[in-house]
Amino acid sequence: MITNRQLFKIIVWLGVIANWSFAIWVIFFNTASLLAYFGLGDVESTIWIYNYSVLLAILSCFYIPAAHDPDRYRANAWLLIVGRLVPASTFFVGVGMGFMPAGFARLGFGDSTFGILELIFLVRLLRDSENTVPAPAPV
Repeated sequence: MITNRQLFKIIVWLGVIANWSFAIWVIFFNTASLLAYFGLGDVESTIWIYNYSVLLAILSCFYIPAAHDPDRYRANAWLLIVGRLVPASTFFVGVGMGFMPAGFARLGFGDSTFGILELIFLVRLLRDSENTVPAPAPV
């Protein structure tokens, strides 16, 4: 049976891969096609999304320790959830208030999906950890 820890790890790694894929698309391939694909609107300059992508790739590197050991890297584990849900909410607010193109809602749905799943599995695995009785120390 797959554990909450394994599910958390899988979801975090899928999110890291998604972030890196986004960044690679922007940095090494046609940025305009990415903007069109996600419906992020027409822009005169793509410098902002290039910078965003580099930062996104770097941020994702801080998720890896939490995927490996969420008990030891608990701060990283909680911050990766914040790093998903806060941007998602800003995308939704931006689209809702009309100062971001509607395509940013797609990014919000992606980030919020990863963030909510990570939150669920992190809470479950931490609860499982607290309910586990440690083995007695050898004498």
